[in-house]
Amino acid sequence: MKIMTTKLLAIVVAALILGVTVSCTAGGKSMPKDAAGLTRADVSELSLRQEFNRYREHYEEMQRVLAAAQRAVHEGEWDWNGGDDNPQIGGDGRTPLPGADVDNSYFLESSRAWTPEGATGSRGDLDRMIDYFEHRGANMHIERIADTYYLDGSVRDGWHVEYFIQPSGRYSLTVSSDLFWTNNADALARAVFGRASLRWPDRSSPGEYPEPPEWDAPIINRPRI
Repeated sequence: MKIMTTKLLAIVVAALILGVTVSCTAGGKSMPKDAAGLTRADVSELSLRQEFNRYREHYEEMQRVLAAAQRAVHEGEWDWNGGDDNPQIGGDGRTPLPGADVDNSYFLESSRAWTPEGATGSRGDLDRMIDYFEHRGANMHIERIADTYYLDGSVRDGWHVEYFIQPSGRYSLTVSSDLFWTNNADALARAVFGRASLRWPDRSSPGEYPEPPEWDAPIINRPRI
C-alpha cells in the first residue's frame, strides 16, 4: 500500500510539473514578455477597457521616469515638444520583442527641452546626467555627432532616457519605453485619441503634466479619414 501511495504521489507531482511547464511555454519555447512583463497570452485575456487602464499606468510611469531625469539637470520649467499621451506605433523597439508588429504592440514616448543661460553645448553640460546614470548603476552611451553630444541609456527595466545638448544651447530630453503588447493597436489608439483633450502646456516643471484620458470620459475626437 505504501509503495502504491508513493507511486501515485510521484505520478501526480510529474503531472503537475508537466502542466506548469506547458502553461509557461509554447512549443518548448518561452513566450516573449513586454516592457511590463506580460506575454501576448496574458494580454489576450484583457478587454479593451483593461488595456486602456494598463496604458494609463504606463503613461504615469513614463512621467515619473521623465521627472526624475529632468530634476537631475534642471529643477525649473521645461518646454513641451507637443503632446505625449497617444500610444506610438510599435513593431520595431529599442529592445527587440519577438513577434511584435504594428498591429499588436505599441510604445510610449515623451520629450521636453530647455535652454540654459549662456549654454553652448559644452561636453561638461552632460555631467549632471552622467551622475544621474552612475548613481543608479545604469548603463549609458555617450556619442558626439558633429557638434551635438548625445547620451542615452536605460535607467530602469523597460525605459530609456536620451539627452541631447547642442551648440545652440537648446538641450532636449526624451524618455521612451520598450514595446508593450496589445490585442489591437489601432483600437487602443482610437480609444485614447477619442478621449484625449489634445491640450498640453507650453512649459511645465518636472512632474507636472495633464491627466491622461480616462475610459469613462466622453468621445470628443474622431479620426479623420
